[in-house]
Amino acid sequence: MSYVKDLDAPLLRLSPNDLFSLRDGCAGVHIFGGIGSGKTTGSGRMLSGAFLRAGFGGLVTAVKPEEVELWKQYAREHGRERSLILFDENEGGFNFLSYELSRQGMDGVSAVVECLMRILEAARKVSPTSSHRGGEEFWLDATRKTLRYSILPLYAANRAVSIADIVRFLNSAPQTSREVTDPQWQKRSFMYGVMDAAAHSPRVPIPAAVLHDNIEFWSEEFPAIPEKTRGNILITASSTLDRFKHGRLQRAFCGATTIVPELAFHGAVIVLAMPTLTWNEDGVIAQVLFKYMWQRAVLGRNALAKEHQQRPVFLWSDEAQDTVNSYDFEFQSMCRGSRCCTVYLTQSLPTYYAKMGGDNPRDAAHALVGKFGTQVFHSNSCAETNEYAARTIGKVVTRRANFSAGVSQSANYGMSSGSSENHGTNWSYGSSSGRGSSSFNSSSGGSSGTAYNWGANKGESRSDTESHGFTETMEYAVEPGDFARVLMTGGKPNRNLVTAFWFQSGRRFDHSGRNFMLEIFKQ
Repeated sequence: MSYVKDLDAPLLRLSPNDLFSLRDGCAGVHIFGGIGSGKTTGSGRMLSGAFLRAGFGGLVTAVKPEEVELWKQYAREHGRERSLILFDENEGGFNFLSYELSRQGMDGVSAVVECLMRILEAARKVSPTSSHRGGEEFWLDATRKTLRYSILPLYAANRAVSIADIVRFLNSAPQTSREVTDPQWQKRSFMYGVMDAAAHSPRVPIPAAVLHDNIEFWSEEFPAIPEKTRGNILITASSTLDRFKHGRLQRAFCGATTIVPELAFHGAVIVLAMPTLTWNEDGVIAQVLFKYMWQRAVLGRNALAKEHQQRPVFLWSDEAQDTVNSYDFEFQSMCRGSRCCTVYLTQSLPTYYAKMGGDNPRDAAHALVGKFGTQVFHSNSCAETNEYAARTIGKVVTRRANFSAGVSQSANYGMSSGSSENHGTNWSYGSSSGRGSSSFNSSSGGSSGTAYNWGANKGESRSDTESHGFTETMEYAVEPGDFARVLMTGGKPNRNLVTAFWFQSGRRFDHSGRNFMLEIFKQ
């Protein structure tokens, strides 16, 4: 069927003048929404329909059994029923060991080891008894090295590798350096028989230096590892891989290969019909494994012929926290160049913290989510996620007007009265004498007076004041509380309407004039 090729081709109309293009999709979309927020039936339904109509191939992980039925419905609605491939224990098979080794031969051993490491990672996260161990990097490196030195001789001796043989090889490894030269141990050890065949009658020749390294590891280095450490490595690897020796995982991943990731490059939509709610731990391991192989195939597709490169593909993961793994960050960093549109849906950031593990799960979760160019925020009651959403959308200059008015009035009344009186007397006396004459004079007098005064005063004053102004501050464009307060969640009470804030990095929407807009979806 035909498919969209132009990166600027519109996939969705977000508003009369705002389009969502294939180029936007290749930058990734992350959708947050609490339980019952309408994220799956709102923005999720709209995006999935756009990808199917545009002729994309894809991969869909499934947590709930109803998700498989939902994608069957989507395929019918958009004319893609023939493109849908359900992968479960009964329909299809993917022998990942044979797949990788048949493509790359001896050079594919490292790729096989990384596949097994993803299996161990997923098993560790879903195990009810798992806990973080100090020196995690040491344990991972030691396990990786042990697996590599197991697969190389197995492939050289048999031109094939199976999970059962890996487990058997590990369980028959020497525990001491003395066992290596013990004829009785050599006779009963499966590992010794494989190493002997790889050295003397290999079906795939192995370079002498590589063979020497393998012999040295198993005869000297491995037995020298402290017993407790060696036992932990063997138990971790063999007990996890033992899951693939029987049951659903054996039927889906250890038989014939009928489904390969590259089918998506030609329009197939592969649905991993292994819901984690029914397959439980096996479902998580199975989906993490196939998703990882699919991601690696997508990143490597540009080295293939032209016809395998052009059709866009999508990776769809609802309740993404259940199948997230350490490779997702690397994949999301580079998948844009491979025309892959990634859509992850989850309830909140803390759900990632709980599932991602490692030394800094919080940082790992934020680093992953930050790789998505578009983020859609539905109604949510998680305060931390709402704070994150508000910070992601950002702050704007907000002008707030201020006004003040006042009236003052004063009055005074009073009366005053007073009196004064004064009295005074003065005297003077003088004499003079001279030749022939003399004189004498005196005077006296007094004065008195009285004065009275009276007065009254009255005063009154009034003043009216009024002032206008504004202040400018930086505030969230959308307050954290609005994500729990104003968004509609669909259903009859909301006339089957779902609303969400649609944010896109580096974009200014015509409809809102900002890097986000309120989008309405009809269920």
